[in-house]
Amino acid sequence: MRSDDCLQAVQLDQLAEQIRRCDAVVAAFPNNPAPLNDRYLLHSLAGNEVAACADITRAVALARAQPASRLDPQLRTDLALRQQLCREPRPSR
Repeated sequence: MRSDDCLQAVQLDQLAEQIRRCDAVVAAFPNNPAPLNDRYLLHSLAGNEVAACADITRAVALARAQPASRLDPQLRTDLALRQQLCREPRPSR
């Protein structure tokens, strides 16, 4: 298992199974914010914004605990953008 396995061969009709697989990746790499960032995307695609934003909140906390030089610049950008999305009010339906 690798830390980037969450988004391998994503199929929209199998999101629940892919989220379960990603849960195992997150558990295997508990101090790595990248799998949480990836699971955010899967939860978002599944329409579960609460779970997605919980993952980003946790990923940001893990990222802050690491030296900036160890954090991939793209991951840092993704986390900042997704955190901002989670802070914005959702339009009512």
